[in-house]
Amino acid sequence: GVYGDCGGAWVDEDHVVNPKSASSKLRYAAEQGWLDLVDELDLSAFILRLGGIYGPGRSALDTIAKRKSSSRRQKLRESKQYTARIHVADIYQAILASMSIKSTRKIYNVVDDDPAPRSEVFAFAQSLIEKRYPDLAADSAESNSQSRIIAAEKRVSNGRLKQELGVRLAHPSYRSGLQSILDSWLEGNQ
Repeated sequence: GVYGDCGGAWVDEDHVVNPKSASSKLRYAAEQGWLDLVDELDLSAFILRLGGIYGPGRSALDTIAKRKSSSRRQKLRESKQYTARIHVADIYQAILASMSIKSTRKIYNVVDDDPAPRSEVFAFAQSLIEKRYPDLAADSAESNSQSRIIAAEKRVSNGRLKQELGVRLAHPSYRSGLQSILDSWLEGNQ
């Protein structure tokens, strides 16, 4: 959110920040506060800008399986063209990789390679569930309402994460991330 609306363009860590929402402004202020503190203490620091976090227990599959309605915040994001997201396993990889370097004031976007609309992610999750649990998929909790607020549009690049930290994403797309979550459900039933 710190980048603001970029009209769907790709942005990286060097892009000018332009936070518009109160929460994005607070995130940016927190980043600056931490960087100022480590400067005062002469410490090494880096900033990890995370996309939407998902993983086991917190995914489109879980929302559908629990027949849970979207929260108000989720509904506001339904009409976005691009949503940056990241699987918890890849957050772990980014943190682990960052621990092995001395970094001063470096920022890393921790997102996957596939910024996609929420509706596309839920459609894919629905198709995965329909294959394994047809009775569960019959009544999805997601709506396709088009009367939502369009949030700041951008596609967030993870190039620096891969190049400088050497992170190879376990889940470069929500597709592999959701498939791994479904596979873990199946393993749990054996």
